Amino acid sequence: MNTVALLPHSKHLLPGGRLKLVISRVCDVRMVTEAMANNDPFALGMIAPNSSPETITNIPAIATTVTIIDFNCCDGGLLEIIVEGTNKISVSTLSMAYDNLLTAAYEPRSNWPAIAINPANQILANKLKLLFASMPELSQLYQQPNYQDAAWVSQRWLEVLPINIKHKQSLIYYPTADMTISFLLQLLQDHHLINN
Repeated sequence: MNTVALLPHSKHLLPGGRLKLVISRVCDVRMVTEAMANNDPFALGMIAPNSSPETITNIPAIATTVTIIDFNCCDGGLLEIIVEGTNKISVSTLSMAYDNLLTAAYEPRSNWPAIAINPANQILANKLKLLFASMPELSQLYQQPNYQDAAWVSQRWLEVLPINIKHKQSLIYYPTADMTISFLLQLLQDHHLINN
């Protein structure tokens, strides 16, 4: 069984996504320091926005391993890092170290294969471009966004939409992005954004 350090976080990340994190807890600083020293990934686990990492005893089954692509030391001993999602994993058990750092036993899961953007799902890429244009702090993380891949586009939508975690987990459980694409198109249709 594989093991990896795990950071529960209310900002969600899937393979191909990027996220800026401020690391403050002593155990998480240790996790980041060891990951950088050993060139190892760690994992992000989904928690609800109102949850505290200190109270987490379990997380949803599917998490994402990440690599650190940039970092800064901030005032007060804080670390600011940018991570990129690499692979989906299925978490089976969690254990907690003396300093509250979580370690997950896991099995690898397959990432979604690419799906070419076509006329039926082009709206998802178009709306994501508009979202990124309205959120410079998000768009700056992506020097080369992959708007031609509907799987990549769908995962960026899942990261930012305020969807119940159980629903997100049920969507990313599927072996391809097809179900998520259908869900997102229906969501746009329901909110009358499909022809805008």
